[in-house]
Amino acid sequence: MNRMFWDFSPTYFDNIAFIDSDQNKAITYEELNSDCQRLEHYLFQNEKKLAFLFCENSYSCLLSYFGLLRSGHAIVMLDSKTDNELKENLINLYLPDLIITTKEELFKGYQKQNVDNRININVIEKEQPRLKIFNDLAILLSTSGTTGSPKLVRLSYKNIQANAESIAQYLKITETERPISSLPLNYSYGLSVINSHILKGACIVLTKQTFVLRSFWETFNRYKCTSFAGVPYSYHLLKKINFEKLELPTLRTMTQAGGGLNEEMQKYFYNLTKSRGIKLFIMYGQTEATARISFVPYEYLGDKIGSIGIAIPNGKLKIFSDDKDITETGNEGELVYVGDNVMMGYATSRECLVKGDELKGVLHTGDLARKDKEGFFFLTGRMKRFVKVFGFRINLDEIEKIVENYTYCSAACFGNDGSINIIIQSDDNALPEIVQKKLFEILHLHHSVIHIKAVRSIPVTPSGKRDYSKIEEVFK
Repeated sequence: MNRMFWDFSPTYFDNIAFIDSDQNKAITYEELNSDCQRLEHYLFQNEKKLAFLFCENSYSCLLSYFGLLRSGHAIVMLDSKTDNELKENLINLYLPDLIITTKEELFKGYQKQNVDNRININVIEKEQPRLKIFNDLAILLSTSGTTGSPKLVRLSYKNIQANAESIAQYLKITETERPISSLPLNYSYGLSVINSHILKGACIVLTKQTFVLRSFWETFNRYKCTSFAGVPYSYHLLKKINFEKLELPTLRTMTQAGGGLNEEMQKYFYNLTKSRGIKLFIMYGQTEATARISFVPYEYLGDKIGSIGIAIPNGKLKIFSDDKDITETGNEGELVYVGDNVMMGYATSRECLVKGDELKGVLHTGDLARKDKEGFFFLTGRMKRFVKVFGFRINLDEIEKIVENYTYCSAACFGNDGSINIIIQSDDNALPEIVQKKLFEILHLHHSVIHIKAVRSIPVTPSGKRDYSKIEEVFK
């Protein structure tokens, strides 16, 4: 392992680490290091603690993140906008020793600490019997990008460092890069952007603006940003706001992960970026693998539309069926990933934090996949995303793909044994009947088992993934 990314290299001390666009303020790596040292004075204890960090895209929040890492505490990354009831539920389950927030908040049984006024955060502490925490536990993240579920992924220091190094390697990140914070910090994808760029001494532009606003892109140009990261929902919105008309002279890299982008959208953005000399990276990952598992090298994307690509550096991808490693091309099985970025396991309460590494670097993704003769992998569905209709096994992910490729609209599909329910993001009320007839032609299933609705927007989580629990409510 190289120097840990949170132990900032003196080589980069003169570089700008962050630009807070809201305050038009630049912070060098030397200043970041100095601020971290001051914060460590308040956070450091001989005993490892559990900290809740309520996140936003601000320098204060990132300073807290690095200060906690350097103090050796375990961090639960949570959205600052989390509902108060959900906050209390998680606090009761995990019993954090510290709560760090940029807001003035009070929590039952916790007392506010005095912190250096130059550090714009609130440190709230509770004196309680110390519950043992596994020494290598660094970060806990939600698997869904929401903060309501108590199920969290346990990541070690090795996990987050290994993933940062792999991403920096295949994206060829250098200190000249300047990404903009287009994703939440508490989301594994958004956090990986921070980690991989800090590792290489790059500058990150912080903004709380959403990318659908013109002001976001004005900020992008003002600070000469070089890259944009988005989930499928982001790219659908980019097309909707006529992204192709924006003048972005410094943009040179775009990345997409957080779920599958349909093939028509991949083609659209591939052709657009290629014509402008921008490198587009389609990537695949899971929070359980810290962030990234595979990527499509941009120079191969034109010939590999629909692929999740090849394993990230220092990782391996395999396909298993009936507990056997399938080496032949074209055969379907479960995608299994092996690498140092694989989580230690899950947690559902404070008692789980004593556990060590349960997975030993092997992740069964739950995704079905096949490999082509060039060694590129293609997802074919989820192992649990199947229903039986009239005795036939139906892949819901495949239905989504068929609908999106046919309509050029976003779609979401769920079902149970006996029915398939689909929502399509469209204002065309005649579209459901047209799609229903098309699916009848392809699947030969009676129209009575296929239920389709056109909606103005598909519910998504804060990280931009489809929120299937809310999608199901559309049909209630």
